[in-house]
Amino acid sequence: EKVGHDNNALSNYDLNNNDIRVHSTSNANKARHHNNPMGRRTFFQRSTATATTTAAAAAIITTTTAIQSPQPASAASQTLPPLNSPAPPFSLMNTNGNIITLDTLTSTTTTASGETKPPKWTILYFYPGAFTSGCTIEARKFQEDLPLFQELGAQVVGVSVDSVSKNSEFCSSEGLDFFMLTDEGGKVSKAYGTSLSIPGFGTFSNRQTYIIDPQKNVRWVFVDVESRIPRHSKEVLEKLKMLQLQD
Repeated sequence: EKVGHDNNALSNYDLNNNDIRVHSTSNANKARHHNNPMGRRTFFQRSTATATTTAAAAAIITTTTAIQSPQPASAASQTLPPLNSPAPPFSLMNTNGNIITLDTLTSTTTTASGETKPPKWTILYFYPGAFTSGCTIEARKFQEDLPLFQELGAQVVGVSVDSVSKNSEFCSSEGLDFFMLTDEGGKVSKAYGTSLSIPGFGTFSNRQTYIIDPQKNVRWVFVDVESRIPRHSKEVLEKLKMLQLQD
């Protein structure tokens, strides 16, 4: 199969899924929202109620079907990294409190016994927010398939704008054996063409996945992940196998 971007259109947030949650400033409300994530439909209904005077709010709601045809982001207009070209570099803190760079992810490693292991392929997946239903399902599926990725010499790494502590709590609560990176401010998300700006609420990472080879080149980009979250990990696994056969 010819290497290329995913042929489906960019995902612009299916508001019928739960992928954004508002956190109250009080401890009681924090606990309540933690256990009951706000659905996207409710989130955008509330957000537009407080931002109806702004022109940006009109981009979120269509005139005929409010909350049905969302256009809240600039992700679709951003430029994706060209295939077979170097992936944008980054330096972000992971859920273990360590600074991770693209170089460290793709470097040769030496085991305690002195065995040298070659650089790994990297599945770098961006997601909107920890503890939301879509992101939780996606993380669980990657965890289920993690041994299969490892057999192919690949590692799974998540990226979001969530804080290190929130991402750490997410990994712990879900029993994830891979770490997340905190892209505070969304700078790396923008570099990868996956930044999602929502008026009044800041910048988030759109749900997109990148396959990066050991030479730090972007080999494939999945942009329409939102519509197929439950099977996304399996699709990434199959694409990784195809790409490795081409090398």
